[in-house]
Amino acid sequence: MIQTKDGAAGNMKMSYKHTTSYDEIHEKIPMQTTYGQGRNGKWTTHAESWGDKISDRAGGEDTYNKDKAYFVSDVGDTPFTQYTITQKNSKETFVEENFNRIFGTGKLNQDDFQVSGGDQSKTYLFSYSRLRQDGMIRNSFYDRDNVRLNTRFKLSNKITMSSKVGYTYSESNRIQRGSNVAGLMLGLLRNAPDFDMTHYKGTYVSGGTEYTNRHRAYRRYLGGSSTNPIYSNPLWTVNEHKNLTRVNRLMMSNEMNITPFPGTEVVLRGGLDQFTDNRESFYPIGSAGSGINSGAFDMARITNRETNYDVIARQNVELSSNISMVATAGWNLNDRKYSRSSSWIDGFLVNTDKHTTSVNTAAEASSVSNGRLFLRSTRAYGVLSLDALDQIFVNVSMASETHSTISKAYMYPAVDVAYQMTDLLNGMASFISFAKLRVAYGQVGVRPGAHRFETLAESGFGYSSYSDPVSVGQWGGGYRVDDDKGNPELKPEVKTETEFGVDFRFMDDKLSLSLTSYQNEITDMLISNALTPTSGYDTQYSNSASMENKGLEIDGSWSVMNQATTGLDLSFNWATNKNKVLSLSGTDVLNLGSGSVNSVARKGYPIGSLWGIGSQTEDGTVNGKFILDDNGFPQITPTKMILGDPNPDWRGTLGMTARLSNFTVNMLFEHSEGGEYSPRTLWVLRRFGTTKDTENEVTLTKDLKNVDGKVIPSGTTVRGFIKDFGGGDVLLDEAWFRHGIGGGFGDNQAYNFSIKDATFSRIRELSLSYLMKSDAITDMTGLNSLTFTATGRNLFAWYKDLVGVDPGVNVGGIQTGSGLEYFSNPVTKSFLFSVSANF
Repeated sequence: MIQTKDGAAGNMKMSYKHTTSYDEIHEKIPMQTTYGQGRNGKWTTHAESWGDKISDRAGGEDTYNKDKAYFVSDVGDTPFTQYTITQKNSKETFVEENFNRIFGTGKLNQDDFQVSGGDQSKTYLFSYSRLRQDGMIRNSFYDRDNVRLNTRFKLSNKITMSSKVGYTYSESNRIQRGSNVAGLMLGLLRNAPDFDMTHYKGTYVSGGTEYTNRHRAYRRYLGGSSTNPIYSNPLWTVNEHKNLTRVNRLMMSNEMNITPFPGTEVVLRGGLDQFTDNRESFYPIGSAGSGINSGAFDMARITNRETNYDVIARQNVELSSNISMVATAGWNLNDRKYSRSSSWIDGFLVNTDKHTTSVNTAAEASSVSNGRLFLRSTRAYGVLSLDALDQIFVNVSMASETHSTISKAYMYPAVDVAYQMTDLLNGMASFISFAKLRVAYGQVGVRPGAHRFETLAESGFGYSSYSDPVSVGQWGGGYRVDDDKGNPELKPEVKTETEFGVDFRFMDDKLSLSLTSYQNEITDMLISNALTPTSGYDTQYSNSASMENKGLEIDGSWSVMNQATTGLDLSFNWATNKNKVLSLSGTDVLNLGSGSVNSVARKGYPIGSLWGIGSQTEDGTVNGKFILDDNGFPQITPTKMILGDPNPDWRGTLGMTARLSNFTVNMLFEHSEGGEYSPRTLWVLRRFGTTKDTENEVTLTKDLKNVDGKVIPSGTTVRGFIKDFGGGDVLLDEAWFRHGIGGGFGDNQAYNFSIKDATFSRIRELSLSYLMKSDAITDMTGLNSLTFTATGRNLFAWYKDLVGVDPGVNVGGIQTGSGLEYFSNPVTKSFLFSVSANF
């Protein structure tokens, strides 16, 4: 990205930078290739891969019955027909081939051009950026064009005006991900190792009848007369689904600086940020999932406009020769308007790939929705900054905020004091070149969500006890009072923080060290509380929670060497934070996500704690001694429990910059210690028998029981593990993983065994640059400098307890809930090569 500024007076300057980036998968779950699709050691078309041992097969082509149903592929240049299999003979596996048909090397090309210049009365800066990216998931792409113009005019000795205008256009195709039967990773990782998913679409023929455009996946290896493949073939997801986005964004700001008198400054500023986001999602007939199996087409148009106005006045006051003060007063107005209009068509009347609503114009096949959001806030504030003797610095401020989401204004005070004690210590310790003590106290508020103070009406609802749903749409539509009760007493949630710190620099500023200790409490937190159904409502948004944080941060730098042609600089950061939920006002557990293992808030525990069914223990805690059944296996808890804390004990980084002549090396190393993580993909795949660990074999040296109580005699070679839960050795075989409590989904699993230590270390970034610069080249070409840079990002990582999953992945993305992974897209590593020219 180009760092935009206002430009500088002088001759015109130009720069051009080209960057090429290659993206590859960094972490991949190890998959097994030893056992085929099936159950109980036999090949079948079940969902799991607990079938026969592939190496024990006869080899060669499978045995077919060509008189029964068969499938003719529409994919590829080579004809392919799949007949009904009567015996599985082939020893081929396709794990790597299947993976490589979905993932490749992503490539990005970016060109950045910038020109700037001006004179004493005006400056300008113009930039253009063009990005074209093909993702590592095939058929995914992201394109972006950005243009920006910044100008600054000196209208008089007292008035200066600046303007910034930027426009961005982007478009992309994003591949469906996550926990759904049409998602990319779910179908890929559950796919049997002996199923080649190349021929994903074609014609199913049975009894002389042809069924065209059938979706072929590992659970429907012939396609079938039904359009439902159960799980999507990932090639269908990549090639047939479309999720297109086109965004136009305009950003503008204008600022006028007025200095009517010496020491007085007035700033007038206005800004606009506006975008339109047009989205289309297309799912042809045969896509996996009940909502889209008969075909679906979704269109959405999102518009957002945010305007911002500021008036700021500053006055410098010399109170004495040793004391000065700056008084600042300001006012801000922010206005936001958001709108989303969506339409949905399903139940296609014709099998087509055309993106049109004409595929079904019936009223019952169409739905239209829209939502609007309006927010307005104002902020008036004042700041007094005092400087005494160049040693004592005091800032006192007060802000008054009003929001359209609350009924009255709220005040937020803040004060910070710093004492620069360099002179005091210099006589006692000359190696200290700078020292400062600081303390701060302040409050900030977070407004409630929009339109939560009123009880609205809603439509599109239904009622169901289990299998007899009744929808209001079946009788022409209707409305009811929203079951989320409005709350006219809402107020901001407030964080009050106290901070103490010290800053040191040593040896003529070559070495620096800063320590900061903080403590904050957040009160009146905004959450949705469950209500008694007899009240007529399910939930109410209210100020009903509180939470505290206590932490310590240490950072520093060391200029080891700084000479004309050589240099070495080191930097580090270390931080720890301890969090606790103090109250939830009657709510036992507040869900921050979803899933059988969830991230929750619960009183007395850190925010985001992992929550799910565990194993019964004598002391009721997740780490207690197991209460075993008669066969020596753990038993699941009747209710959910805290399974772990995803927050790390501490995190740290180490950075290095080294210079030798015209070469520069930069490195950033990161470490995170502790915290728990639930890679539920690995847990669920144990049931399906597709991960590397499930191919383990063990030969018993004594009789052992499995989870079903079946005795497996000594000398038997079994696919599984031997485990002692505290009552002696037992056998973890297919029964434990497939239908026991040791793998799968739902609330009948012992998810305490899915929790892993999230400790990791990684080289976040490593780069090498070469600067080419000489007066001779400049005189001949006008080229001031040329810089070549090679960069690697996320190159290496080491995990304490995880295999194939990066603990930096969170299934919900950026949210309060954390520590969860479920069929998420893999993490990437990138190799970037750039050349920059300055004229």
